[in-house]
Amino acid sequence: MTTTKPRTYPLPNVKPITRRQARFAFIVLLVINVLNYADRSILGAVQTKIQPEFHLSDTELGFIISSFLLIYGLATFPLGIWADKGVRKNIVAACVGIWSIATALAGFTHNFIQLLLTRSVLGVGEAGYAPASLSMIGDYFPKSVRGRMLSFWSIGNVVGTAIGQIAGGIIAVTLGWRWAFFFVGIPGLIAAFLIWRAVEPERGVYDRVDEEASEDASEGEIVGHSLGTNVWQTFKQIAHIRTYWILLGSFIASFFIVGAATGWITTYIVRDFKLTEAQAGLVSGLTLATGSIIGTIIGGWLGDSLQKRRPQGRLIISTISFLLGAPLTLIALTFHTIYPFVAFFTLAIITLSLCLGPINAVIQDIIEPDKRATATGLLLLLAHLLGDAASPIIIGILADRTSLGTALLITAPTCLFIAGLICLLGLRTVAGDMEAMQQRMRRARG
Repeated sequence: MTTTKPRTYPLPNVKPITRRQARFAFIVLLVINVLNYADRSILGAVQTKIQPEFHLSDTELGFIISSFLLIYGLATFPLGIWADKGVRKNIVAACVGIWSIATALAGFTHNFIQLLLTRSVLGVGEAGYAPASLSMIGDYFPKSVRGRMLSFWSIGNVVGTAIGQIAGGIIAVTLGWRWAFFFVGIPGLIAAFLIWRAVEPERGVYDRVDEEASEDASEGEIVGHSLGTNVWQTFKQIAHIRTYWILLGSFIASFFIVGAATGWITTYIVRDFKLTEAQAGLVSGLTLATGSIIGTIIGGWLGDSLQKRRPQGRLIISTISFLLGAPLTLIALTFHTIYPFVAFFTLAIITLSLCLGPINAVIQDIIEPDKRATATGLLLLLAHLLGDAASPIIIGILADRTSLGTALLITAPTCLFIAGLICLLGLRTVAGDMEAMQQRMRRARG
């Protein structure tokens, strides 16, 4: 390693991580997040080709979509605990390798069961990524820019979804749907190697309550014991953080429609507007990418700026995002011509994306550093099991009995409005929970 004077973030009594190392790791994590969502959304882009070949009903198709989300939700919590004990970059690398192989294997399937199995394994691989990566980003960058960096990272959600929708639709029409899975699966193996070579950050270096008083603090003394040494004790601590459970409620409500939309939106456009898979993928992909990038960047900036003025700042942005996004989504789904639909759907996506960075940063603000991966894992476990794991099946059942458009119209605006109302409750608790975290860290230091 070089011993020249690198530009570093100010880490007290800690072996410095250079800005170059932090940025390299962040870029790789962002790329992995793009691949993550491209892999999971590729099915939605090509399922109108798979459905007649495999003779699937909408309910059966919904079950395949839900199988990934169910396994993803079940695996997230134990893998989150592992991330609080182990080397996070290695966990991310292993998970990326698993899901990339599973995605590529989906291109070789020939029936319902085979496709179901590969999508389920994809859920195992992707489950370990989010808790570990969110925890790493929290330790790569200071609290003052944490919401902004998480917003940039969250852009990968929509860029990846857009790539999966656009590329999947084009490849399905030109080369066949099987090649779409090969296209998004193989690059993940390269990304897995790159994150394995990144530098692992020390936990909690930016969350010391009083950096000037921490000269005698040694590594590992920031917040006491690792979560992995006493999972139950830490769970009881998390259980008393009111904002955490309020966030869980909003995640469940919003995840319901996110899972449904990701799985069904391209199919809805094909059916309702009579477009080809390539055209529908282009419409859904560009709409999601444009709206989400604009909304995520603005939301991250607004959240960090408002947070400097009041402790509820980030949660205020998240609340506004859901409450404005619900009626815009309702209006978009009432149109049956493509141009007004795209216009209002883009506005809805911009508004809903305002919350992506801020709401993830709130979790970082109320949970101690060595518990964040597990807290995130538990939140995602419950949000997926109670939210988006069931939604594709429910939408499929409703679509078989009415229409896909009616199913989305009934569920989407309602769930988003509920998420906004739940976030309103958190505005009364988040400041106290942030202060309580600081007090626990002071006591842990002795």
